[in-house]
Amino acid sequence: MNEIHLFGCRSEPLLGYLSGLGVVRLVAEQLDPDVSARWDGDHLVLAMQELTESDIMDHFEFRYVPTPVVAPWNSGSGYQDEGKITSGTAQNLVRQISESASERLRPYREAVAVGHSARSEARRRGLSEAGKIPKKSKSQFIELCRATFPDEALAWLDASVVLLDEDDPAFPLILGTGGNIGRMDLSVNFLSQLETLGFLDEGDESGANGRRGSVDQRSLLGNALLGDTNVRLSRDTTSQYNPGAVGGPNSSSAGDAPALTNPWSFLLAMEGAMVFASAAARRLSRGYRNGGAKSAMPFTVAPTAIGHGSASINEETKGEIWVPLWRQAMSFPEIRQLISEGRCQWGRQQARSGLDFVQAIATLGVDRSVDEFVRYLIGVRHGQSPLAVPVGRFQVKSNVVPQVDLLRQTDNWANRANSTKAPTSVSTALHAFDRARFEVARFPDPMRLQVALSTLADAENAVSRSPAYRTDRRLEPIRGLSAGEWLPSLDDGSAEFRIAVGLAFLCDRVPPRQLNPAESIRGSLATFLRPVARDRFRSTWSRHGPKVPNLGRRPVFEVLLDVFAARAVLSASRNTDDGSHETVVGLPFAYDHSLSIDLADIGHLLSRLDEQRLADILAGLLLLDWNSSFEVARECVSATPRDEIARAHVGSQPVYAVLAPFFLGRLPIAPTDALPNPRESVPVRPRPEWIGSIRSGKPHLAARSAARLLRGQGWKLITDNFRSTNIDLGRLATALLLQIDPPKSEQSQMRHVLSYQSSNDTRIPANLDKEQET
Repeated sequence: MNEIHLFGCRSEPLLGYLSGLGVVRLVAEQLDPDVSARWDGDHLVLAMQELTESDIMDHFEFRYVPTPVVAPWNSGSGYQDEGKITSGTAQNLVRQISESASERLRPYREAVAVGHSARSEARRRGLSEAGKIPKKSKSQFIELCRATFPDEALAWLDASVVLLDEDDPAFPLILGTGGNIGRMDLSVNFLSQLETLGFLDEGDESGANGRRGSVDQRSLLGNALLGDTNVRLSRDTTSQYNPGAVGGPNSSSAGDAPALTNPWSFLLAMEGAMVFASAAARRLSRGYRNGGAKSAMPFTVAPTAIGHGSASINEETKGEIWVPLWRQAMSFPEIRQLISEGRCQWGRQQARSGLDFVQAIATLGVDRSVDEFVRYLIGVRHGQSPLAVPVGRFQVKSNVVPQVDLLRQTDNWANRANSTKAPTSVSTALHAFDRARFEVARFPDPMRLQVALSTLADAENAVSRSPAYRTDRRLEPIRGLSAGEWLPSLDDGSAEFRIAVGLAFLCDRVPPRQLNPAESIRGSLATFLRPVARDRFRSTWSRHGPKVPNLGRRPVFEVLLDVFAARAVLSASRNTDDGSHETVVGLPFAYDHSLSIDLADIGHLLSRLDEQRLADILAGLLLLDWNSSFEVARECVSATPRDEIARAHVGSQPVYAVLAPFFLGRLPIAPTDALPNPRESVPVRPRPEWIGSIRSGKPHLAARSAARLLRGQGWKLITDNFRSTNIDLGRLATALLLQIDPPKSEQSQMRHVLSYQSSNDTRIPANLDKEQET
C-alpha cells in the first residue's frame, strides 16, 4: 500500500481542505476506485495499491477531466442570448468551451450546449426577461436545468442549489448564492483558471499538439498537491476560500499586496465542494410549514458569535461550516456518505447553530468515524466580500461529557427566552449564557459549569425585570433542574462550593395550614434571592423582584447580611409546629432542613473565602430543585480536607463562638465534674435585639448577652471582651445561617468550639485592646 502525503491539501484554509476532497473524488472516479484517504495532523494522506506520487501528478496534468461547472441561472455566467451582456469575459470563456476540440472537455461542451438550450427554452416559456432569469422564475428555470442537464453537470447543480417546496430555492453556504460569491461567479472563475492552465487551448486529449498556457502547470500542480514552494502564483483571487491571499490594504508587511492564487488549487477546491452536495430533507421543525422541505446543508449552521477572539454580536456573518477530519483511512464512497449525511445531532434535532454543533460534538451527536472538526466562520470582513475564516479546531469526545448533557435541560427555557424582540438586558445575559455553554462544551470542568449556571441565573433575573416580554414569550421561572443530578458535575472540591451548597440547601417545612401569610414565602434561601414566589406546589414570578435584591451586583456578604436580617424579621411571625420549642425564648431562626458544614469550611468563610466565587456559585445553585437531594448534597459538603488551622480559627472567633449555638438552635450541655463528657443538648434561640446589634455593626453587644446566657448554662468562658474582636459582619451573618451539626446529634463541632473558648484565652493583649478602643 503506497501512501502519498499531500502537504498542499491542508485542513486550513478552506481552499486546502476542499482541494483535498477534490483530489480524493477525482482519483476515485477517474483513476483508482479503491483509493482511501485520511487526515494526518493537518494534511491529507492518500493510500493506493500501486499508484505513486508521479502517477497522480501525470494523471492531473494530462488526463484530468474537469467536472462541468455551469450555472446558466446566473446573469453573469456567460449564457445570455439577448439583451445587454452582463459579462463579456464570461461569454467569451463559454464560447471557447463550445469551440474546443479537447476530448477531456467533451462533457463540459455537452453541458454548455444543454445550458444554452435551457436558456432558449426559458425564453420560449416566458421565464427570462431581457436575457436574464428574474428571481421569480429562478426556481422553475433551475428545475428545467435539473431535468435536462447531463449527469456530469448535476454534481455542481446539487452542490450550489437546493430546490424546496417553497417558491425560492436555497443556496448552500459553501458555494455562496447559487455559485455566486459577491461579484464573483464561481463557474466563470473555474473557466478562467482552466484557461490560465491552457485547458481551453488543447487540441487533443494529451495536449501535446495544443498550447499549454502561460504558466508552468507542473510546478503549480506540485504546489497544490505536494506543497512545493518554488512556484510562481497567479495574480487572481480565490474568493472566500483563502483569506490570507485576498490581497488589498494592509495585507502584507509592506502594506498593500495583490491577490494571489494557484489555479490548480481553485479547480480542485471546486471539485471538492461538490462532495458537499445538499439534499432536500423533509423535517417537521419549528419555523417551517408542515410538509415543507428544509434544506439539509452538510455541516452548515447558523452563526454563533462566541468561541473565537474576534467574536462580536454586531458582526455581519452568513453562517458557519464545520468540516470533519478523520484519522482512519476511508474510501471515497464512505467519505461521500459521511459528508452527505452531515450528521450532527443535538438533542432530538439537527444542530442549528455553532453552539449546538459544539455541544453535539461533546455528546456523541456526530458520526463516530470523525475525530475532529475545523470550524469556519463565513464573515463579511473584506469590504463587502465574505471570507471563510478558520476560528478553531474541536476534538470529538469519545464519551458523553456529563456537564454538557446536563445543560441540555436548559435549552427549552433559553430558546424560549431568546428573541429578536428581547430587551437588551435579556439579550446580553443570554449571550453570556451561550458563551459559558460553549466553553463548557469545549473545555468541560466543574468551574465552567458553575459559570454557565450563574449566567443562567442572570438571564432569569433579566427576564424577571421585563413583565411584558416574559408574558409575551410565556416564560416561567426556571425549574426542573435536579440538584441530585447537577451537584456531582458542579463539585470542584472548593470551600466556596461547599459553603454555597450549604446555603442553597437551607429550607423550611411547609406547614399543613398556613396560619400566617409569611409562612408561604419563607421556604428557602431562593425565596429571598431569586425573583420568585413559592407555594406548596410551584414557583411563580414575584411581583416586586427578589426580596433581597442585587445578588451578583453587590458584594455577596452584604447581600447575605440583608438575608440574615430578613430571615429574622420573618422568623418573628413564624408559627412553629414543634411543641417542644414553644417554651424556648427567642426567634425560631434556624432552618428546619440544613446540611452540617465542617468547621474548617466555617473557618475559611470567616477569613479568606473568595467572595466573588461564592456569589457566582450560589446564584447558580439557587436555580436547582433540592427535593430528594439530601444524600448527594451531604456527600458534597462532607468531603472537606482536614485543616486544623482553619478549625482553630473558628474557635478563636469569640463572637461567632458564643452566638452560633443560639442561631443554630441547639446548645450542648456543659461538662461538669459529675458529668465530664455529656452528649445531650438543649434547644435555644437568639434574642430579637441581637439582630439589630449585628446589623448596626455592634456584634459585641449581642455576644456579651449571649455569653451571659452561656455562663448561666454552665459554660466557663474565658473571653469577656468581645468589642476588640475584628470580624466581618457579612461573613459572621453568613456563618450564623449555616448549620454545623445535625439537630439530633451530639453537637460535637459546637461543643468543640465552646470547649476551645473555655480552655483557651482568645483575648488580645490589654495594650492592643486599648489601642483598638481608641
